[in-house]
Amino acid sequence: MSDVTDPETGSTEGAANAAAMRDTHFDFEHKVFSLSGAFFCIDTSSKQPVLHILLGDLKAALPFNTLMESFDIKEDSRDSKLLDVVEKGLAYVKQIRPGEQIPGELLDGRASWSVEEKHRNIARGRLTVQLVSSISGSEMIVVKADELEQIVEDPQTKQRVKAAFKDIAAKLDLKDNYEQYLTDRIEDLTQELSYIEALRDRFNAIRAISGKLTRLTQIYRTDRTLCNEVARMQGLLGKPLKDYDAIFEQADAQTGEIFGALKSFDTTVTFIRKIRDDLRARLLEWEDILQAWDTTPVEKSTAIEQLQKQTYRFLANRFMETKVWIRK
Repeated sequence: MSDVTDPETGSTEGAANAAAMRDTHFDFEHKVFSLSGAFFCIDTSSKQPVLHILLGDLKAALPFNTLMESFDIKEDSRDSKLLDVVEKGLAYVKQIRPGEQIPGELLDGRASWSVEEKHRNIARGRLTVQLVSSISGSEMIVVKADELEQIVEDPQTKQRVKAAFKDIAAKLDLKDNYEQYLTDRIEDLTQELSYIEALRDRFNAIRAISGKLTRLTQIYRTDRTLCNEVARMQGLLGKPLKDYDAIFEQADAQTGEIFGALKSFDTTVTFIRKIRDDLRARLLEWEDILQAWDTTPVEKSTAIEQLQKQTYRFLANRFMETKVWIRK
């Protein structure tokens, strides 16, 4: 295939870059997507993706079917296909603006969001513990971040890791430069698992809501209506917390046997990323509620009362079990 020349610069390199961006960015063609301030998000009421635009003094939130009909966007057009990608992408990010890069989860599997160094350190510590356990023959259970860091930096740990690498290399029939190869694989797993640790950290904020609700019943102990609602909320919270704990246990089990994780490295990474994306999508639903609890003091106030009711609606809409009664 011959190179395409950029009509503005005459450069084939510029044209190639533009073509590459069309494959990796939300490069829409219709002018409606170039309106100032346009962005996509999930509508809180309908749970459907919408395009927010400003038309004069009018703010509009257009569902995709309305958008396509109103602006004559054809079903098989590039813009229509990009709208499908937008819908998938909103499972990983809260907002998408035309021209932005397509989330990495949809391009090559990498995460479209970042983690803090502390989460990498925790992930590295957990993997180090697994390596040491593989040599000692007895599983070490360490959960505190500071204890994990101490283990990683301990000179004896480093010697045990070397011994573990030698043992794993023999089992995997690795010869030259096996230490560097295994070090690189552990670092790759550290990066993948750091996202799980970041999500675990944020999901702990959901668990913390339970404690804050308990404090709320103490503050409002004479308000029977509120206390009864909080009791029901505590019951509703139990279901997602149990579900999320089970998912994190799956992620931990995947790397719980380090030899198996390294032997089936690609399969391990794929599995971790699947769990990461599932948890991330679930967490996005909670984010507004979590931010509100992060910033609202648990004290007698109109703000905390409104937040309690908002949280009750959120939990009831998602986790309340309903029974269908059939007349016999």
